[in-house]
Amino acid sequence: MTKTLAIGFLIIFSISGYAQKRMKMGILAMEQEQFAKAIEYFDSQIQRSPRKKHIVAEAAFNTGYCYKKLSLPQNASKYFQKSVQNNYEDPIVYLYYGESLQMLQKYDSALLYYEKFKQLAPNHKLANKGVESIKYTFEMLENPTRYEVKIRGVFNSGEYDFCPFFEARNNKKVYFTSTRYAPTHVTISPESGEFCSNIFYSEMNKDGRWSDPLIVPGLVNTSDEEGAACLNHKSSNLYFTRCKYDKDFDKGCRIYVAKKVGSYWGQIKEVEIPGIPDSISIGHPAISDDELSLYFVADSLLGGLGGKDIYRVTRLKKNMPFGSPQNLGDNVNTEADEVHPYIRSNGDLYFSSDGHPGMGGLDIFLAKHIDGASYKISNLGSPLNSSHDDFGIVFMGMKEEGYLTSRRIGGMGKTDLYHFVLPEINFTISGTVYDKYTNKPLPDVEINVMNQDYVLMDSQSTDEHGQYNIDLKPENNYIIYYKLSGYKVDKASVETKNLTDSKHFNRDIFLIK
Repeated sequence: MTKTLAIGFLIIFSISGYAQKRMKMGILAMEQEQFAKAIEYFDSQIQRSPRKKHIVAEAAFNTGYCYKKLSLPQNASKYFQKSVQNNYEDPIVYLYYGESLQMLQKYDSALLYYEKFKQLAPNHKLANKGVESIKYTFEMLENPTRYEVKIRGVFNSGEYDFCPFFEARNNKKVYFTSTRYAPTHVTISPESGEFCSNIFYSEMNKDGRWSDPLIVPGLVNTSDEEGAACLNHKSSNLYFTRCKYDKDFDKGCRIYVAKKVGSYWGQIKEVEIPGIPDSISIGHPAISDDELSLYFVADSLLGGLGGKDIYRVTRLKKNMPFGSPQNLGDNVNTEADEVHPYIRSNGDLYFSSDGHPGMGGLDIFLAKHIDGASYKISNLGSPLNSSHDDFGIVFMGMKEEGYLTSRRIGGMGKTDLYHFVLPEINFTISGTVYDKYTNKPLPDVEINVMNQDYVLMDSQSTDEHGQYNIDLKPENNYIIYYKLSGYKVDKASVETKNLTDSKHFNRDIFLIK
């Protein structure tokens, strides 16, 4: 009997030890951002220990977290719910559960879990984020911006297509990252379980049609994972992320630069950034027009605020090495993730975050630099942002037009490229100037258009039929004067300030002698 009991205890301890090993392996894979592999370990743990509530709670939370990082809210919410039902102790589960529900547009339910998280962790830096996000979402759904957003079919596949960028000089060549099948570079990513990503491009022909995407020629793409890239202003240097996976280590992402040689990209070398430990991955480069400032994303660097943060390195000349990385500070970075920086020609910084209040998942934000580490942060609102992940924005120079990446409902693949544009607002005023008593049209009436500061904005005269037509600019209040020798001066007022739609004003004027 003693022997039988000993064997029984040995079996129990072996099973328990194996269970702990699976959990540790899953946590290690999760820490290395190998989320697809981690899910297998955690899900297996749940199936093998269905009656051990504390094990199920932890494994379900970790599985939900992995699906959250893979931006699969339907799966994530299911596991966070299971974790809550099994009394997971860390209140953060309520925040994550709420975020998944918000992405699924279940706003009322999301608000309940956000309020629960705030109640249990009132001092957490993200305590108010969820409740504020729901409030902001309703405001944006009621008052969207004027941007028009449409999917760009030719660029997209059924896989992940993301992070577009232009050749700056003509905007007729678009590069982007994709996990679509590439016969010469076939590797499965342990992070996502998808094909490893490569960089592709598409060109516009003389008829304005975009070509089918092709893999970038040269030495940029390999059997490793490449993507999240950008070009310098001359389109001669390509900065990109390359991730080398190893089963025993972090994925080892680094930033590289390639030089254009004819139509090929070669002379690949790593961008040396001092102070980056071997155990830390960096990526998502954004280079300034003068190539003296490089923005990038890193995880858990010294002085980081949590999650992924955006950093900047600078140099005095293009042929000099970059200096030590500087965290952009708590105006930009939060305890959650800030990713995919983009620096515009005027110095404005765009990035995506799931730590600032937003509409769900990653939202795109604008950071206007004030001084030092101070930035004014603003959400770009709907429809540029949606309830799902929105990131990787790029503009056509200083035009209010460009492309962004989104996982929103109605896409063609897992993430897609969308074109956006802010339609111009047109204001015009026209009419006829008459003699008040004869009702005859008056030609050659002098018309002066003044703004609210009495600055002359336009000047013209009525035609032979007494008619006029003047274009007005937005965000002005106008006073328009009508003068003709022998008549008293008359005036009319027109206000275009705060108008968000095009409008035509009609003003017929009757002059008195």
